[in-house]
Amino acid sequence: MEGRDRLGFPPRLSCEGSWPRTGPFCVPPHQVTCALCEMLSGPLCQEAVQELYPRLLVAVLCHLYWVIEQNVPQKMVVYSKEEIPGSKSKTFDPTSCALEVVKLVLLAAAYDGVVVYANKHHCWDLLSSPKSYYIGIMDLASGIVKNCEPSILHRILNHVRNLLYNVNIRQRILARTFYVQLLWHRSVAQTLGHDFLGNIIRWIKEPDLIMKEIGLRGISNLAVHPMHTEALKSLVPLLRGFLKNEARVTVQAVKSLRNIIYHGQEEDTKVVFCSISKQLRPLINDERDQVRISATSALGHMLHRVDKFKPGSSVRREIYTFLVPLLLSIQDDNAEVVKACAGALTEWTNVIGWSSLTQTFRHTTLSDHIQVLEETCKHLVHTGKMQLVGELLSQSFGFLKSSQSFLRAAAVTFIGLTAKRLNMNHIHENDVQLIWDALGSLKHDPVETVQSLVSAVLKKVDADAYSQPPCTSKLSRVSSILLKVPKKKMHLFKVVKREGDNENNQKKKIWAWVQGLPNSLHEWYNRRVESTPLVIGPGNRRLADTGAPKSKSPPEEAGLV
Repeated sequence: MEGRDRLGFPPRLSCEGSWPRTGPFCVPPHQVTCALCEMLSGPLCQEAVQELYPRLLVAVLCHLYWVIEQNVPQKMVVYSKEEIPGSKSKTFDPTSCALEVVKLVLLAAAYDGVVVYANKHHCWDLLSSPKSYYIGIMDLASGIVKNCEPSILHRILNHVRNLLYNVNIRQRILARTFYVQLLWHRSVAQTLGHDFLGNIIRWIKEPDLIMKEIGLRGISNLAVHPMHTEALKSLVPLLRGFLKNEARVTVQAVKSLRNIIYHGQEEDTKVVFCSISKQLRPLINDERDQVRISATSALGHMLHRVDKFKPGSSVRREIYTFLVPLLLSIQDDNAEVVKACAGALTEWTNVIGWSSLTQTFRHTTLSDHIQVLEETCKHLVHTGKMQLVGELLSQSFGFLKSSQSFLRAAAVTFIGLTAKRLNMNHIHENDVQLIWDALGSLKHDPVETVQSLVSAVLKKVDADAYSQPPCTSKLSRVSSILLKVPKKKMHLFKVVKREGDNENNQKKKIWAWVQGLPNSLHEWYNRRVESTPLVIGPGNRRLADTGAPKSKSPPEEAGLV
């Protein structure tokens, strides 16, 4: 028929070229939608849909995007149909009618599993808004990849590849979203003649945030296939730069790095982990929940993989730096955050060897997460590694300056529970003062709950640090007064030498030597006199024979007349 493509659909649904706004088929989008809904609801359409699938699916999804951009009032009824004969008719507004068309195409093509998947993952809600349309397409494409045969996936790939660089932004978004999601399937990722990585790298470098996210999703999907792992490792420096970006871009960058490490097959997987740890660590305490949950969950997967390669001391030092951020984040009241932290800490204990806490973290819930924190602080102190305790406390001091009141409070709690397990009376006074000064900076915090926590912890630190241990007997009290032997106190924090300290110490040593020189000469003289025999008379007869050697002094100085 003239004016229609060979499949019998108007050019509006061909998804090729620009969408016509003039001509014989320039009709309101909702009217096209109603006509499609009527046709696809018939019992005779299944064979035709299966013949046209998946091209028809891509076309109706393009049409859906066109409809939702029209901003038609949601209460505007454009179509109605009876679900069951004799029952009340179901009404549709333009958007719901266009969504119904997508569902009818999937059902007619005998892909009920895709519809079930879309219902479960709220795809229809996401597809109803221009802002979240591409996210809905990602999730819908995931359902298609998991429920359709490889032959259908390759047909979709061959169709959308022609639209990847289309001048129409709607078609580019749809085509690229399908393209990257198809890469999750191994048979697609192994397809020869496709420059998958080259396309994806170009997209993540585009200024548009949606294109960046789509490209990063492609890297994440390619990374699950070992054949692409080595090539993707070279992208790690580029991916690190996306960890400080808009939330969804950051989340996709985290997932890409997670998959590159988790599916790594070589020893250098540990090196890759260490190379991103500095950028990943702040995300554990990010103020955006979706970023925090994604980063924490990804850390757990990374640690699980790194443990397989038996990390050495340098890698373990990097892993230790994640403990404080996790212990602060686990104090959150968000159940998803607590769950992610518990999973990451479980893997952390496996790597470090704190096996006694593994099951504790594995079963942590929102109802007992503070008790779990207390058990962890207790175990930390009981390891006897005071330098480690000091390093973790020093790390927690940085969170006392956080703009997030939650993190300030969490840091105070961690310091308080750790100090509670330390015998502060045996800690060096300078270290106690450092703890006191760090906490004291929050005595006038704008948040009242933080002030209360600080006050309670400082009171406890003072009470423990400056209390005198009771003597058990009168003899021990007398001994402590008379002997006054000071007990050596432990240092938690490294003593940082200031510039010029070595020079000053050298000057002090020289001055002490000069001051002690007269005493040294006096002692030498006394020893000299004591070793000289005393003789009397002109004959120089010995008054006493001390066994000392004869003096080599001149005769006039040798004796007394």
